[in-house]
Amino acid sequence: MTDAVLGVLMSEYLAMREVLLRFLTARLGDPATADDIYQELFMRLRSGGLPADLTNPRGYLFRMAYNLANEFARARRRQDARDALWTDATTHKVGAEAVSEDAAADDLLDSKERLAAVMRALEGLPPKSRDVFVMCRVKGLSHRDIADVMGISTKTVEKHMTAALKHLTLNLRSTEGERH
Repeated sequence: MTDAVLGVLMSEYLAMREVLLRFLTARLGDPATADDIYQELFMRLRSGGLPADLTNPRGYLFRMAYNLANEFARARRRQDARDALWTDATTHKVGAEAVSEDAAADDLLDSKERLAAVMRALEGLPPKSRDVFVMCRVKGLSHRDIADVMGISTKTVEKHMTAALKHLTLNLRSTEGERH
């Protein structure tokens, strides 16, 4: 009996194409979405679960199209609400525009490249100069504290720091020239 019902519904489905598309377009406001829902209606018909006795196939198809359009509209509203929450959480407003707080992808890439260049330049330093630079610029120790830790004078710390900065400046300038 279900095969007979499916045959009747498929015949009506094909005969009512234009009517169903107009109905769905009016409900959804978008012809492309209406066409997608029309295709989904076909898939639902083919998947089974049809009533054994069907007295009004046209009404049944309109009801299915109506329900599918409502499902789509509810899903769209949920998606829009999720997107709005995500946008609010990850951006801030400048006037009417939402501006991301994340750095741009090209800025992130530049930063990674610069960090890699600094790391390569640090590898080229003599060990004591590298240690002085790391303690001063990375760990935030004062020249006096570095001198106490390393057992050298503050003047020697200053010389190592000057040598490290000079080496890094020259090395990074040549790297910048190669990148541009």
